[in-house]
Amino acid sequence: MAIYRKPATRPTKPSTPVSAEEDAFVAATVRATNWAKRNTTLLVLLLVVVGAAVVSLVYYSNYREALQAQAAAQLESLQQRIDVGQQDGVRADLEVFLERYGNTSLAGEARLALAQALVGEGDPGAAAQVLEPMAGDVSRPLGAQAAALLAPVFEDLGNHQGAEALYLRLADRGDLGFHANEALLAAARLRQARGDHEGALALYDRLLESPEELGPNASLVELRRAEAAAALR
Repeated sequence: MAIYRKPATRPTKPSTPVSAEEDAFVAATVRATNWAKRNTTLLVLLLVVVGAAVVSLVYYSNYREALQAQAAAQLESLQQRIDVGQQDGVRADLEVFLERYGNTSLAGEARLALAQALVGEGDPGAAAQVLEPMAGDVSRPLGAQAAALLAPVFEDLGNHQGAEALYLRLADRGDLGFHANEALLAAARLRQARGDHEGALALYDRLLESPEELGPNASLVELRRAEAAAALR
């Protein structure tokens, strides 16, 4: 007689419960999909706007690069004319340059060139008007160049006080090196010329604190110092 055996039951595989994070992700995905279906026109419009913005940005960048290259070539040509003394028409051409390229990074250099051209034409007053707004900050290279050009222009105009102030500001800018010493020497010269021998002596002494930096001007500084000291006796 066969023995009855109860059929074995296989253990059921436990189902992995869905986590709350997964539920939230699925729900968010469904909501986003439904929103996209309802707002297809808006999405297409947004893509068009973003694409147009990217194209415009690339175009503007290329345009600025081309404009900068054109400005550099024209300014170099104008500067060469100034350097060789071809003053005819340079002033007008520089004014046109500034109208066309005044928003580029070369505008400051063009204004310096215009001031040089005006000085060459014998119009220091107009040169001063161009340079004064630039010479306010001698910590910037262009500002220092403008101040170095404006100081002798002020001298030509008889504004010795303004010239001396510019020379002293340039002298106080330590990174100018040899040019700072030249500026200090010019300020001392102006003081001595107006009879301020004590003030001139103080500047000469300042220069002689580092005679090795004066180079060939060391003997000139010593001579002028001796003159200032003699005038005080």
